[in-house]
Amino acid sequence: MIDPAQSVTGTTVTPNSDRSAVSLTGQYAEGLQRLDFRRYWHSFIERIWIVAICVLAGLFLALGYLARTPKLYQGHTVLEIEFQEPTIVAAEDPSLRMRASFLASQEALRTIEQNLANQTLLSRVVRSEGLADDGGRALLGQNIVSDKSSSSTQRSDSSQAGDKAHTASVVTTLTPLEEALGRAMIGMVKPAIRRGTRLIDLYVVHGDPAMAQRLAEAIGREYIRNSIERRASLSEEALRYLLEEEERLKANLQKSEAAVAEYKAKNPDALQLGGGTAATGSQQGSGSGAGGTRGGLVENKLEELNSRLTGAKADQLRLEGELKQIEQIEQAGNKLEALLEIPSISGAPLVNDARARVTQLEAGITTYALRYKDKHPKMIAARASLAEAKEKFRQAILAQPAILRNSIEQVKATEISLQSALQDQRGTAVALNRAAIGYQELARQAETDRALYESVLRQIKETNLSKHVKTNAVSVIEHSPLPGSPISPRPTKTIALGLLAALAAGLAFVFGADALDRSIKTVDQAETTLGLPVFAAVPDTTDEGPVKRIKRRSRAFGSSNYRVVVETPESPAAEAFRNLRAALSLLGPEVERKVSLFTSALPGEGKSFSSANYSLALAQQGYRVLLIDGDLRRPNMHKIFRFPDGGTKNNSEEDFIPGVTDCLVGETDIVSAAREIPPGEFQFVDENIAVTGNILTATGGQLFVLGGGRRAPNPAEILAGPFFGQLVAAAAKLFDRVVIDSAPILAVSDTLLMTSHAQTICIVIRAAKTPRPAVRRAISLLAKSGIRPAGLVLNRLRRGRGVGYYYYYASHGYGKEEGAYSRSYHRSYGRQSKPDYEDNGA
Repeated sequence: MIDPAQSVTGTTVTPNSDRSAVSLTGQYAEGLQRLDFRRYWHSFIERIWIVAICVLAGLFLALGYLARTPKLYQGHTVLEIEFQEPTIVAAEDPSLRMRASFLASQEALRTIEQNLANQTLLSRVVRSEGLADDGGRALLGQNIVSDKSSSSTQRSDSSQAGDKAHTASVVTTLTPLEEALGRAMIGMVKPAIRRGTRLIDLYVVHGDPAMAQRLAEAIGREYIRNSIERRASLSEEALRYLLEEEERLKANLQKSEAAVAEYKAKNPDALQLGGGTAATGSQQGSGSGAGGTRGGLVENKLEELNSRLTGAKADQLRLEGELKQIEQIEQAGNKLEALLEIPSISGAPLVNDARARVTQLEAGITTYALRYKDKHPKMIAARASLAEAKEKFRQAILAQPAILRNSIEQVKATEISLQSALQDQRGTAVALNRAAIGYQELARQAETDRALYESVLRQIKETNLSKHVKTNAVSVIEHSPLPGSPISPRPTKTIALGLLAALAAGLAFVFGADALDRSIKTVDQAETTLGLPVFAAVPDTTDEGPVKRIKRRSRAFGSSNYRVVVETPESPAAEAFRNLRAALSLLGPEVERKVSLFTSALPGEGKSFSSANYSLALAQQGYRVLLIDGDLRRPNMHKIFRFPDGGTKNNSEEDFIPGVTDCLVGETDIVSAAREIPPGEFQFVDENIAVTGNILTATGGQLFVLGGGRRAPNPAEILAGPFFGQLVAAAAKLFDRVVIDSAPILAVSDTLLMTSHAQTICIVIRAAKTPRPAVRRAISLLAKSGIRPAGLVLNRLRRGRGVGYYYYYASHGYGKEEGAYSRSYHRSYGRQSKPDYEDNGA
């Protein structure tokens, strides 16, 4: 029972609900999402056995594949494609130029590459090599006998067989067996163009190395032979067609020449218009000169008359223009200088002679002036002659207009006569042209027939020369050697690929399982994801193995695996609750951290386990603690501390223990309902130490437990009233610390009704089980209620590999057997220990 004298008075509780609500987007609700390589590494270490199994399975599968897969050998032949086919015909032939341009293109290389794997070609190889004689058993890998020493003999035999097949008729029908074997060979043949070259690698795969070599040689040889035969066949067909065409064109040419000769005999005047220039046959050599002279008479005369008429018209226009200028000068005053500027007057013979006489006399007077004076007889005679000459010069100029008019009249008369002659000549040319049209048509037809005939004759000669040429643009430049080792399967490559594939599958499974796992596994992950500090990381007690428990003098409440702080004080779990006690004590002033509430998102997370051990740790530190079982739906404290079942009244009235429900309905109070735990049940000193009295634990600590009491039919309605707040306030006055164990947040609404009365709220998360969305949802509900959790308790952490990863620098067993929480202190008591500063491992 509670001693009222020991109650703490004057204490006020500041409820958590007075704090401002926290936004859902706060750092604790969403957390930071970043790539955690250490998490993936430890996930890999944790599930490395899966990867090992996958690798072993991949190794066995690879070995099984090697054991069951037959060995395949590869023959390799190299073909070269020239830019043009070797020929003895001149390269100016358009067909040869077109063929050369095609061979120089990439399309030709790809065409040849595809034809090397053609079914018809492979069927011809089957026939030429005699592979169908044994029903195709050797080709299909039945009764294969490999003999490397006979490879050269087989090659010579195949060459001889190919020569025999070449001498045989090309047009043969393939048998169904040969066609079937050709289809079977398609999967064995693989041609490939070398990039940047004009080389084609021909690969043939077969189970027999000698057969692979033989087929590689035979396919290249048969392709070249087939190309030559096809070209020879085309040449024969072209020659036959050209010979038939030559006979036809020869007959047409003879008919055309006979028609030309007959027309010339009937119409001899047809040659006067140039018909003689279209001579044909033998006429080209002898008649072309005479025909050319006769045939141009009419045409030359027409051109001459036309030229003369044009000249006469030009003269008339020029003279009439000059006459108009003279008339204008005469009307202006008959100026001699203006008349001399007219070309016809200045160039007239009379004018030129008179001008020359005047110039001569002027030069003579100048000479006389140097010897004689002006009145000398010779000077007087010279001046008289000059005056007479100038007068004649003037008279000559004035006489030119009349002469110009006469010239115009003469030009007009000449123009009229030329026009008359031109009309007569044109009529003659038209008459002759009608006669020459028929001759020219016949001559052109004869020339066309002769050109076609000569072209066909030239092609016949070229085809006859090239039909027997056995050359081809494709040639074998590297023969296939006898394969010495199989290309498939390759043991190293197969095993490596099997191991890599198995490793990839194992890693995919490991990381896929980790990605699908939505639980929280580590402290770092919890803090990063939820944005709240982790106060304690409690390891899974089932991983600790058998632990010797402390022998108790008093067993009034029995033993329990839940009370690890008391039963196994040396365990990591007990140390984790002592860390939780220290962490919560550092959150703020003591008056603001008196009431603590433990809850979880889902059932089975360990909130009752955490609240019970935290209460025991506080009591061991010397506090007066009240542990309230606030989970009215599924109370557990009476089970942990081995109370009689307080939830029913099936037992006697003496055994019935009242609890929270009874206090809330007013049937009892805290002093009467809370049950004190004897100090021997939560102190960690064993009976041997107690007997010796050599050491004592912290004194004054008390632990009271207020169970759930009777089962309430309406717990949410009871908690919604003011009575629970009054209960917590009364408990805070009577005790140093009040610890409340509540129901899961997502399961029921009871906890949301309690949180406003608590000062410190801790959310318990079960490692590797609680989904992150569930915890986020629980924190979100608290945030909507204006509650911010103080932190997290990560419960049941696994103690497998990666201890440092899960527990963060935890050194389990530190101080073990040295007296710290030790059950063997009585054996080491009095033994001198090294100081910490001398122990490097402390």
